[in-house]
Amino acid sequence: MFSLNCITITRRDNNATGERGQALVEYSLLLGLLILGAVVAMAATGTALSGAIGQVQTAVTTIADAQPEPAMTNLQREVNKLLERIQRFYNERGRWPRSWGDYAYTDIGLSPADYTNPIDGVYIGPSGDKVSIGLKPGDKSVKVYVTDLNGNVRQLYSGWKIWCLPGGSCYYHTVAPGNEIDLASLVVVDTTSAVTR
Repeated sequence: MFSLNCITITRRDNNATGERGQALVEYSLLLGLLILGAVVAMAATGTALSGAIGQVQTAVTTIADAQPEPAMTNLQREVNKLLERIQRFYNERGRWPRSWGDYAYTDIGLSPADYTNPIDGVYIGPSGDKVSIGLKPGDKSVKVYVTDLNGNVRQLYSGWKIWCLPGGSCYYHTVAPGNEIDLASLVVVDTTSAVTR
C-alpha cells in the first residue's frame, strides 16, 4: 500500500505540476493580451493626448507671454481723447484744426477754460494736428521726466513740450526721428514736497 500511495502522490504531483504549468501559460497569455490591449489603447489615444498636451503648452506659453497692460493714467486718457477729436476733425473736413488761440480748442468742440488746470501735474492742449504736454511756464516746483525708446531718461524743461500725434506716437521737445518717447513712462516730481505723481 505504501508504494501505491507514493505512486499516487507522485502522480498527483506530476498532475499538479502540469496544472501549474498550464495555469502559468494561461496567465502569461492573459498578461500578454492585457499588455497588447494597453499598447493599442495608448496608440489610439496617443495622437489625441499629444494634441491635448500641445494645446496645454500653447495656452501656458500664451499666458506666460501675456503682459498685463499698465493702467492708463488720467493724462493718457485725456491725450487720447484730444487725439481722437483731432483725427475726427481731419476725417470730416480733410484738414487739421487750427493751432492758435481759442480756435485750437473750439475747432474740435472744446472750451479752452476746461484745460486751465494741470492733469497729473502737467498742462495739455490741442495744437493743430497734435497735442502738447508741458509745464506751466516758469514753474520750478515741478520736474517732468520721460523715457525715450532707447531707454534714455530725458527731463522736460520749462517751455519745452512733449508732442503727441494721431496714431499714438509721442515726441520729446520736437517731432523728429530719435525723439520718440513712451508717454506711459512720464514721471512728474513735485520738488516742493518731493512727491512723485
